[in-house]
Amino acid sequence: MKVNKIDSMDINMLQRVLSSSKITETQKTDFIRNNKTQIEKVIRLEVTPGEFKGLMKNRPLRKFRPIRNSFTKRGDKMLLARTLDIPVDEVEDYIDEVREDMSEFSDLSFLPPDKLDAMKTYVYRHGSKDEIVAFFDYELHCAKDIMKTLYSTLEYHTGGIADYFIRPIHKMDNKTMVRLYRVIYKHLDNAKAAGDITEKEQTETAKWALIQIYRLQNNSKLINAIKTYKVLSQ
Repeated sequence: MKVNKIDSMDINMLQRVLSSSKITETQKTDFIRNNKTQIEKVIRLEVTPGEFKGLMKNRPLRKFRPIRNSFTKRGDKMLLARTLDIPVDEVEDYIDEVREDMSEFSDLSFLPPDKLDAMKTYVYRHGSKDEIVAFFDYELHCAKDIMKTLYSTLEYHTGGIADYFIRPIHKMDNKTMVRLYRVIYKHLDNAKAAGDITEKEQTETAKWALIQIYRLQNNSKLINAIKTYKVLSQ
């Protein structure tokens, strides 16, 4: 399957490319970059006045916010260390070990649910993109209702990945977008195979999720552009 720039596209073609196992992540990333205009036409990216107001209300654009965020992260790390009963300076290594276990075993039943949930909350606030993808993957793996979980974590003000990418410091690049969609499609496909959802539900939810993460990416770019403008105009 070629992933060069094309003249016409629809949502189904976009889904086939991003969910294909025959194309590398790098090729998918190039495909998004080379067909940016066509993709935006397909998804019809628009920010309504209400959405824009919400984005502006919740964006961290006030003076000295980065400093305040650093103190918030320090406090959150101390609370997480207390929850995990480990020294503060071991928190990052502990999370990294858990992330590796997620990828290798896909089963963290040995870890108390409250501790795992505390780590997920911390990662969804302060984690790296690799950690976000790993914890999101595991969240969907463990979800009793994958549809409900998806709709929750991909909407704003839920403490999910949407709230992670609304922050100017967390930009969603094309590679991350591809990885997130691959995770979503994999779990929807598994849910359909297990009989938990119908083929129609899988198709409709996959399309919704694709549009949603693309909007998250572009909202992230919008917020960063506004932040840059405000800094330059001061």
